[in-house]
Amino acid sequence: MPTGTLNTAILVRRCAPEYNRSAAATAKVGNRVTALRNFLKQAPLFSGLSDAEIDASAKDFVPNRFRQGETIFHQGDAGQLLYLIEAGQVRIFVLGEEGQETSVVLYGAGDIFGELAVIDGLPRSAGAVAMEETIVLTLNRDRFREQLRRTPQLALNFMKALSVRVRYSTQQLGSLAVLDVPGRLARKLLELAQTYGVAEPEGVRIAMALTQTDLASLIGATRESINKALAAFRRQGYILLRRHQVTIVDPDALREIGS
Repeated sequence: MPTGTLNTAILVRRCAPEYNRSAAATAKVGNRVTALRNFLKQAPLFSGLSDAEIDASAKDFVPNRFRQGETIFHQGDAGQLLYLIEAGQVRIFVLGEEGQETSVVLYGAGDIFGELAVIDGLPRSAGAVAMEETIVLTLNRDRFREQLRRTPQLALNFMKALSVRVRYSTQQLGSLAVLDVPGRLARKLLELAQTYGVAEPEGVRIAMALTQTDLASLIGATRESINKALAAFRRQGYILLRRHQVTIVDPDALREIGS
């Protein structure tokens, strides 16, 4: 083999690992971009947007990962970011005067949160904590406002999301005013099943680990009253309880209780 050819062969062999690593990194980035684009297409906030509009929005998001139980932000923090859940579950809560937590709502993949502070610039009105290993996509307030100005459909979707939140808050206040603990619990279980339910032979399992403390906080009740109501539902065959997960066996019975 001529010397020049030999030197070239040696150089190729030496560069091959580096080239392979670079190619793998490029492929990984490409896969991530594709996965993000596909995820955003399914998220309600981006419903009806063109591929070009989604791609333009996607480049502004920054992924962040949180461990189970890790705080995402505290009540009173400055609100500079909008959050979009890519995977996992998040609990939104407020603190009482004596520091006790009251859960407001639970969010899952495709849901946004932290939107109020991004709009009005005021401190966070609630805190947020990851209920499990969670990946969120964050979007800076200025970039989000620019996206809203640039993409009318995105602005419309955002207004729809805010409208849903207002209606939900109104319904929650109505439940507190007119329903007892079993009624509020029955309604909350049905609501969670509709959002996070997985159909199984025995019924609809709420795919979320919920402690009695979590449920009590969500409906404004004590842990003891939740324990009593859950035990009654289980005795009557309305639900199954296994490893902090609830399976609804008789949704009609729960609807009757929660009506």
